[in-house]
Amino acid sequence: MWFGIIMAGGSGTRFWPLSRELYPKQFLSLDGGSSLLQGTIDRVVPLIPQERLWIMVGPKHEAETRRILRLAEREGLPARVFVEPQSRNTLTPLAVAAACLVRSDPDAVLAVLASDHLIAPQEKFLALLKQACTIAQEQDAILTFGVRPTRPETGFGYIEMGELIPDESKGIFSVFQVKNFVEKPDRERAERYITGKKHLWNSGMLVFRAQVFLEELRQYQPEFHKNLETYTETLKTESESRALADLYANAPLTSVDYGLLEKSRKVWTISTDLDWKDVGSWSALDEIAEKDEAGNIVRGNVVSFHNENCILYGDKRILATIGLKDLVVVDTDDATLVCHKDEAQKVREVVNELKSRNCIEAQEHRTTHRPWGHYTILDQGPNYKIKNVTVNPRSRLSYQMHLHRSEHWVVIAGTARITLEGQEIFLHVNQSIDIPKTTRHRIENPGKVPLVIIEVQNGEYLEEDDIIRFSDDYQRQTEENPTGSGTGEKA
Repeated sequence: MWFGIIMAGGSGTRFWPLSRELYPKQFLSLDGGSSLLQGTIDRVVPLIPQERLWIMVGPKHEAETRRILRLAEREGLPARVFVEPQSRNTLTPLAVAAACLVRSDPDAVLAVLASDHLIAPQEKFLALLKQACTIAQEQDAILTFGVRPTRPETGFGYIEMGELIPDESKGIFSVFQVKNFVEKPDRERAERYITGKKHLWNSGMLVFRAQVFLEELRQYQPEFHKNLETYTETLKTESESRALADLYANAPLTSVDYGLLEKSRKVWTISTDLDWKDVGSWSALDEIAEKDEAGNIVRGNVVSFHNENCILYGDKRILATIGLKDLVVVDTDDATLVCHKDEAQKVREVVNELKSRNCIEAQEHRTTHRPWGHYTILDQGPNYKIKNVTVNPRSRLSYQMHLHRSEHWVVIAGTARITLEGQEIFLHVNQSIDIPKTTRHRIENPGKVPLVIIEVQNGEYLEEDDIIRFSDDYQRQTEENPTGSGTGEKA
């Protein structure tokens, strides 16, 4: 069978401040439609049904990924959300997926896709994917998707094409041996690649048979392959989470390109002229968004006068700009970015600096999404924090307790069902309740409209990891920590 592996563990640092570590760009909508992740799922399901999709995420992104899947309301079994215990680049999750799938299907073919690409037209992409899966099913080859370059791009890696390979599958796309992988070139080399017509953009998408991938892993990453075999054997007797954590603790911190593809002699590339866009930084919007007569991309609450070739994004506050040229200006409710388009790739340096200063703005927005709804931080200071909390209809938070803070809730809209130390209380608009620290409590929305409350927290410690869970609808407890304490997210 054919399986889809969607890599959705990135942090999207170059799209800060719209993208944050806890809410990266794969969860954003950049073209006015669905999120990038949902768009990737929609793109592949006509060929590979969602029950054969694996979405590879980190622990911080599991809840939002599951929320997006629930919102899709597609018939059939849901995609599998595979949670990596820690970040180990791309080689490790692909190896684990191959090792797991080959146990149930020795002929499993894996199609590896990124969660942050925009690809058109859909029909041509499906034809490309079908051809690649057919070849992988019949040949001992690892196939890459190479996109014919349309400009001297310095932000992409390239593939140098070797000999043409006869394709017995009768597909419409040409297949070549990979002669060489090339890192992101400078402008001069990129221009030579365009005129030489021997290089393709490396899209990062792959198709291979699991057995072939594991055989190459055995040859070029023997120690890791041995650990992988131990992991799959351990699954027969121990819990998967513990065995997976042990595997990741000793896994190589390398990409599949460095760790395998650049070493293997079984790598082929399919040349395509798809309209493919790797949405890597703010400047990528130039290719996907509509522009005004002066070449500006204007989104949100923006007042624009006499600007030229700019990207202007306003959120809640009014963003007013006059006489700007070739700039990116992005304003959110807690951070503002201003940079030249030519410097947009360097936004990650800002994020790294914020992390070194332990700034929360690198981690999350003022508005944070949860499986049950979302909350927005309205104000905070020493020993207090004020939030606007929205609970979706028929949803509830975990049954929980805080050790270091008390809370006061005021209902603004909807009806709240409160459980406080086993006692059930209903609150309506303009009613309130105190939640002392160390008391077990839960808030639930039993109605058909969103429940909105204002929450005032008081205490000597107000971070989100001050939570002990006793029960949870979203399975956010773990074997090592059955109460969910210290998970770093509210309820």
